[in-house]
Amino acid sequence: MRRAIAILLFSVAILFSIVPGHAHDRSSTQQPAATFRADVNLVEVHAVVTNARGEFVQGLTRDDFEIYESGKLQRPTVFHVVDAPRSPRLAAGNSPAIEPDVRVATPFTGRLFVIVLDDLHTATLRSQSVKRAARQFVERHIGPDDLAAVIHTSGRTDAAQELTPSRRLLLAAVDKFQGQKLPSLTGERLAVHLNDRDLERAAASSNSDGGSSTSPSTQRADDPRDAERGMNAQRALGAIKNVAQWMSGAPGQRKALVLFSEGIEYDIYDVFNNRHATSIVADARDAIAAAQRANVTVYAIDPRGLTQLGDEAIAIQSLSDDPNVDYGTSRGFNNELLMAQESLISLAEETGGFAIVRTNDIAGGLTRVEHDTSRYYVLGYVSDTTASPGKFRKIEVKVKRPELKVRARRGYVPADLKSARRGAEVKAGTSPALAAALNHPVPVGDVPLRVWAAPFKGAGKAASVVLAIETDGASLKYQERDGRFLEDLELSIVAADHDGKVRGSDRQTMNLKLKPETHQIMMTGGGVRMLSRIELPPARYQLRVGLHESNGGAVGSVPIDLEVPDYSKTPFEMSGLVVTSTTAPRLVTAKPDPVLKEVLPLPPVATRTFQGFETLSVFAEIYDRTAPTAHDVDVTLTVRSTGSDTAVFTSRDSRTIDAGGGARTAGYKADVPLKDLAEGDYVLRVEATSRAGGATASREIPFTVRSVSPTR
Repeated sequence: MRRAIAILLFSVAILFSIVPGHAHDRSSTQQPAATFRADVNLVEVHAVVTNARGEFVQGLTRDDFEIYESGKLQRPTVFHVVDAPRSPRLAAGNSPAIEPDVRVATPFTGRLFVIVLDDLHTATLRSQSVKRAARQFVERHIGPDDLAAVIHTSGRTDAAQELTPSRRLLLAAVDKFQGQKLPSLTGERLAVHLNDRDLERAAASSNSDGGSSTSPSTQRADDPRDAERGMNAQRALGAIKNVAQWMSGAPGQRKALVLFSEGIEYDIYDVFNNRHATSIVADARDAIAAAQRANVTVYAIDPRGLTQLGDEAIAIQSLSDDPNVDYGTSRGFNNELLMAQESLISLAEETGGFAIVRTNDIAGGLTRVEHDTSRYYVLGYVSDTTASPGKFRKIEVKVKRPELKVRARRGYVPADLKSARRGAEVKAGTSPALAAALNHPVPVGDVPLRVWAAPFKGAGKAASVVLAIETDGASLKYQERDGRFLEDLELSIVAADHDGKVRGSDRQTMNLKLKPETHQIMMTGGGVRMLSRIELPPARYQLRVGLHESNGGAVGSVPIDLEVPDYSKTPFEMSGLVVTSTTAPRLVTAKPDPVLKEVLPLPPVATRTFQGFETLSVFAEIYDRTAPTAHDVDVTLTVRSTGSDTAVFTSRDSRTIDAGGGARTAGYKADVPLKDLAEGDYVLRVEATSRAGGATASREIPFTVRSVSPTR
């Protein structure tokens, strides 16, 4: 009963602040495709239907559902079921496959996860519990077609990770987590209470000789960290709101915010004695409204499991002897725990998700999250946005079979259709369509792209990042005019560091005027290649690459995560690997790279699927500052089958490092004939070892050999 009352109180506090109006909320979302009139809004609802055993119920039809908006029955114009296959499991601790150095832009069909690690509300000594649970979720429940990001509620950008399919990068962001929760609210108030009690008793004792006495005060003890505790609650809720707003532009796949937190223990019910209570309620309202509007489901996980705040209770050295206060008693700690966990339950349930609290079966709860994001019904209806604009609209989904349960978001606040999304910095002249694609939360796959990027040492401390961007000729929309086939391409690249600051960009155009015979080659396996080189300081980047073809108006975009080393400081390092092949001329290259054209016979390729008759050429640079004297570097290139430790091809060579100060550069090139390799997947590895001290550096990339024309 206590739990039900607490949930009801928290939900009522939130909902009552939503229902009267939301006109002050200036957040924006992208609306569905402009096939609807300006005064209507397509509302999409994801409904999870389960039986009495909690199992997903299949086979329901549109007629089995009733959906109400603010009590009015709606007619679903969109209905389909999503029943995605489960993601393959990875045993904890297993190393993932070698990550590709080429990213491909295809239509996004996976799930979208943002993992929110609430370091503001996790005790430092329990940080490992959060990392363990979050790592388990990444390793076992994020599939190869999914995208995920990691953020920390404290705003630590150095520990965050943008959307990526890379488990390695996600796990690295999780491993940087460190809880910084304030000491227990109950314990802090107890300390104040005990101090005041001791002072009052001392005063009473000193006055006893004068015949007067002072009764111990029974007034409520204030939290000395109230302002900081309130600020942390608002920061965490603000982070949830911002994530939901950012996810609003993503397509209709399941969008999940997975929150790992011990909950917000601030007492929002006593608004007279807790000065931040009203603001926190408003921020909770805004966070829930943003998630509801963006159709983002919140799943909240308390990694503590079954707990009575034992760690906090142990830290209390003395208890209150006043029966009128809860400080330091089990009742006080239980109230604090209940308040924190109910905040998680309310955030989840109001958005159609659930909370994993008061259970030691965290693994089972994470499996439920995966199931919930893989199997659901999609219901869509058209709502009139002119009726009560800016007001909260309650959504209720019912199933006509009473033995079934349905879970869905409980409402939304319509966004302002006239509001615009603020875009990231792009190169001047970039078309609006391409700028929008670069700012889209997920890759856009209307134009197939293959993108390769690799860092090299640049001038001074900067690095020089080389990119190759390819698209298939058959994907372009040519216009025939005067015996030529015309098409205009626009390329835009933005390099943003881990703080979201744009550190470099590029924009190019390519005007195709093809003869009929060249057009025929384009349509039967040819394509277009554009090269770029951007100077960037050492940092962790996400490169956003987009291509716009003018005739059809289609756009493709893809992000690439890239670590740019500080080549001016590392004792021994290697650049990225450049690969080209004998079939590289099949793609028209806009202009050669001024550096690579001097060391490679052909331009770099952004495909990693080759035919058996091809020969690969591999190039890398070695940067050595291990010793000022001249010395040699041994370089070994190996090719092995994926999953095997046995090399099927080996090449050994050496390079001489001249005497001198600072980092000296030696180029390395080798050829790899594929004629003796069977069809299959391989890993190419280049490893360099300095004879001056034995320092090593290596790079490796995966590739595939096929006996038929490759599908890039």
